[in-house]
Amino acid sequence: MKFRLLLVVLSIVMLTGCATTQNKVAPVNQIQNQVVDLEQRMEEQEKEIVDLKYEVKDLTSKLESKGQMIVETSEPYAYSAKSAPVVSVSDSNEMIRVAVAPSEIQKALKGAGLYEGKIDGRIGPKTKAAVVEFQRKHGLKADGVIGQKTWAEMKTYLSE
Repeated sequence: MKFRLLLVVLSIVMLTGCATTQNKVAPVNQIQNQVVDLEQRMEEQEKEIVDLKYEVKDLTSKLESKGQMIVETSEPYAYSAKSAPVVSVSDSNEMIRVAVAPSEIQKALKGAGLYEGKIDGRIGPKTKAAVVEFQRKHGLKADGVIGQKTWAEMKTYLSE
């Protein structure tokens, strides 16, 4: 009788142990499945990024073939008619670091009385000199680069 009781207790302990082990295995399998799923999604997104880079490259080459390029900005901006992607004649100095059209810069400089040239949307020597002068007069770093601080001050001279 003691032997049977011991055998029953031992069987119960063994079965309970196996059930506990199975419960621990299930979450591990779920986590492994989630990891595999996330890896697949990452691969898909990486492929999409590569596709988008090629698309941007194609569009950039089309613009460059027309003598134009997109002036890149490191700052995010909200899309609107006034802040649409900036397109201008190639500027080797890349002096525009905000999302603003070169013609808007020229208008603001003209409004500030520092630019006498034609508003043609091209950043030439007259525009560059006017930017540096504007920065000097307004206590900004006179580096000729139109960043957030320069544009924030400059856009107040736009006549609307």
